[in-house]
Amino acid sequence: MTETKHIKKLSWEDIERLVIELGQQIKASSFWPDYLVGITVGGLVPLALLAKELGLNKIVTVSASSYEKDRQGELSILYLPEIDLKGQKVLLVDEIADTGQTLEKVSQVMREKYNPAELRTAVMAINQDKCQNRPDYFATAETGWVVFPWERKDFPEYF
Repeated sequence: MTETKHIKKLSWEDIERLVIELGQQIKASSFWPDYLVGITVGGLVPLALLAKELGLNKIVTVSASSYEKDRQGELSILYLPEIDLKGQKVLLVDEIADTGQTLEKVSQVMREKYNPAELRTAVMAINQDKCQNRPDYFATAETGWVVFPWERKDFPEYF
């Protein structure tokens, strides 16, 4: 008997709605980041859209990966920017917190390397069944696997 995954496919319209929701949460919290840091590759689209939503242009990226298609493995941090974030307010952005391990580990590395005044995390979605390290901000809580519109080539069976 094979396990059947619950799949939630998000549309571009869903993404636009979720970015607005995320922006409203951040603004309502009175946290105003000096820098947005996106985790590539999945976090690039949310990073760009959230930057526009918040009107911020101080943006850098971190390259980290722990997934091979839909299987989580060991986290590899491939690139950290050469930037001075000491004393800055930083918002770390990704597309999803499935277990929350990637956000947690990248946050830890960023705190150690950059010593920001404050570091918070934001994602489009969390897996409410598996996420043990919840981000500070998230726009939707889903069960099962979430497929984003920019993942068309990774998951053609859902498009």
